[in-house]
Amino acid sequence: MRRIKPLLIGLYDYNHLGLRYLSSRLKSGGYEPGLFFVKGFAGHKTREPSPSEYRLLAAKAQELAPDLIGLSVMSSLYLQVAVDLTRILREATGVPVLWGGVHPTLFPEESLKCADFVLRGEGEDALLEFCDLLSTGRDWRKVPNLCYREEQTGETRVNPLRPLRQDLDGLPFPDLGPGNKYYLAGNRLLAGEPLAGRYSYELIGSRGCPYRCSFCCNAALRDLYRGKGKYLRLRSVENVIAEIKQARENLPRLRFLRFWDEIFPAKKEWVEEFACRYREEVGLPFEIWGHPNHLEEESIKRLVGAGLEKIVVGIQSGSPRVRKEIFNRQESQEQILAGGKILAAAGVPVVVYDLILDHPFETAGDLRETLELCLNMPKPFRLQLHGLSLLPGTAVRRLAVEKGTRTPAEIEAEFRRPLTEQYRSIHWWRRGRGTRAQPWKAYWYSLIYLSQFRLGERIVRRALKGEEKPRKKLGVLLGLQRLFNCYLFWRLGIGRLKLIVGGRSRTQPNTSQIPGSS
Repeated sequence: MRRIKPLLIGLYDYNHLGLRYLSSRLKSGGYEPGLFFVKGFAGHKTREPSPSEYRLLAAKAQELAPDLIGLSVMSSLYLQVAVDLTRILREATGVPVLWGGVHPTLFPEESLKCADFVLRGEGEDALLEFCDLLSTGRDWRKVPNLCYREEQTGETRVNPLRPLRQDLDGLPFPDLGPGNKYYLAGNRLLAGEPLAGRYSYELIGSRGCPYRCSFCCNAALRDLYRGKGKYLRLRSVENVIAEIKQARENLPRLRFLRFWDEIFPAKKEWVEEFACRYREEVGLPFEIWGHPNHLEEESIKRLVGAGLEKIVVGIQSGSPRVRKEIFNRQESQEQILAGGKILAAAGVPVVVYDLILDHPFETAGDLRETLELCLNMPKPFRLQLHGLSLLPGTAVRRLAVEKGTRTPAEIEAEFRRPLTEQYRSIHWWRRGRGTRAQPWKAYWYSLIYLSQFRLGERIVRRALKGEEKPRKKLGVLLGLQRLFNCYLFWRLGIGRLKLIVGGRSRTQPNTSQIPGSS
């Protein structure tokens, strides 16, 4: 049997766990896929590939001569890049292009206007089966998760989803290390592992999420997989530790681990076993994502003792109305404050609270409540502030249209803007705010931003006094925000430098102040 040669492509992420899992699963079946990592994530500096970069990708694809190209389309922010790259690579190679990822999973018919095939949902097993059938010339039309157009009629076929894999330990670890990998960086297409010189590694200990936040794709994915098995699944601690050990062998500079679980496994027994084994067998500092309803004091203390350096907790808004009616978040102010006290008491070195601002649903009253919550949260902490993206397939996008805050045409126009402009509208806090927001919003945003600093808190409380109109204070507040922003990034840079140079192994809780919180 002649095995086909797949080429897998991921956009704007050198880590790209999804792509690496697909590659390792194909390798377990005897295939040797090529991997393209098209640019790394650059936040507010993200740009479309240049014409010369597209030519580099097309030339290398021609040289590799694949039989099938798979493209991961994870975000509508760069949907046009996926469309353009699909056209360019199909013209260069003449082979079919398959789309996978969240966007084609939710919108298979629309995606088939560009791609030849769509693979919905978790694709490791489905892609291997599809490649096996193509390699042997057998009928592939009934492969679960697959979508395609009938050649004769042009009719779209959307096959049912296969049950969710419950045994995550049965999957090989993400493809990491030397091999047939290429990455695009600065108008150059380089051969090799793009993470080879990195100091951090990303992994997950679970798949799925127990919540249905309106701004996230997980609600729609849960609905698609209803009746297809348990949606939230955990890997074993043994399996996670084994992956980390393999990563250390491939990444000699590894100093830090990032767990990208939607919510770090909240099962108490799992955390106890993980904390004990991680402390003894790994000892590197690590970060996790948490939820106000999943902050148990004893578990957090165990994690800090094992090396927990940073936790990001999604609060999203300090307004109970916005959380409940807009974002479908049910936690109360009291629960959020209680979680903050637990993190402070446990001595988590870096606590970050994630807030979504700059959206059409907020009022001055909502922003005042957000500010009051921040002022009452135990310090030290950092704020991670960003705008709301009305992503396709999310409940909040439908809500914006229903409430008349945005028309479908206005939403589509926002996603047609250049990538740099889109990302800057989300990550506005990195460069200071005030250029696009209405004055009353910019006033509250500045106060919220400053509330994370001890000195900033005193400035905020003074700004709230007196009869002076907010507009008259805005220029001063924006100037202070930019000044504090520079200070914050300087402290963050110093922290990263210490991590890289020192490479300390965390075996004792670190209660030192976090960057930018005093």
